[in-house]
Amino acid sequence: MCLWYPPEGTVPSFRVRSNWKACPIVAVSLCALLFPAPVHVSLSFAANLGTTMPAQQSRTASPYVRSAMAVLATLEQAQVLPPEGSREADRVIQSVIQFQSAFAKGTDRSLQDFARHAVAAKQGEKAIAVLEQFHADGWIAEVLEALSEADLLTPQEELERLTAGFRTFNVSLSDFKRFMQLVRDGRSALAARGQSFAEVYAHHRNAMPGAAGR
Repeated sequence: MCLWYPPEGTVPSFRVRSNWKACPIVAVSLCALLFPAPVHVSLSFAANLGTTMPAQQSRTASPYVRSAMAVLATLEQAQVLPPEGSREADRVIQSVIQFQSAFAKGTDRSLQDFARHAVAAKQGEKAIAVLEQFHADGWIAEVLEALSEADLLTPQEELERLTAGFRTFNVSLSDFKRFMQLVRDGRSALAARGQSFAEVYAHHRNAMPGAAGR
C-alpha cells in the first residue's frame, strides 16, 4: 500500500508500507529528496529499489535517488542495519536521504565547510573533483568515508555548529552521528570479509537502472 498523508503544518510527510510494488516509486522517492520531511519506508524496499523499479521510471530517476538506495543496499550487505520496521530503521532511511540533500544541495555555510574540510583531509588534491561528483550525483563512497572519519576527529563543540543546518532538513546531530557510526560499522564489517566499502558501494550504485556506469 502506498499512502500519502496531507501536510502537517508546512512540512509534508508520507509513508510507504508493505505492498510497495504498486506505488509510484520514483515519485515517492523524489518527494523524499525535495521535502525535508520524515520518511517511513521498509529497509528491504529501500535497499532493493534500484533493481525493482520499472524501466521507464528508472531512466528518469534522480541520481540522488539511486545513490541513496545504493547506500542502503551497501549497509544491508554489511548487515549493520537495524531491524526492519523499527523506529531506528525509519531514521536510517531518513538520514541517508536528508543528509545527502543537506550536504549536496543545502546552503548552510557550516555544513558546506565541514564537508569540504572532511573531504580535503582525506582526498587531498582530489577533493575538488570528489565534491563536484557528489554535488552532481549524490552520495559517493569517498564522501561517506570522509564524513565518518571527520565525525570522530571533530570536537563536539565544533560539531554543534552543524545543528542549525541539519534542523532545516528535519535531522539532528544525533542522527548524523548514528548514520556515521553505521558507515564506520559497515566499513569494518565488509573489511572483515575482505571487501572494500567503496567497491561494494560502487557495485550497487552502478547496478542501479539508469546509472549509465556512474
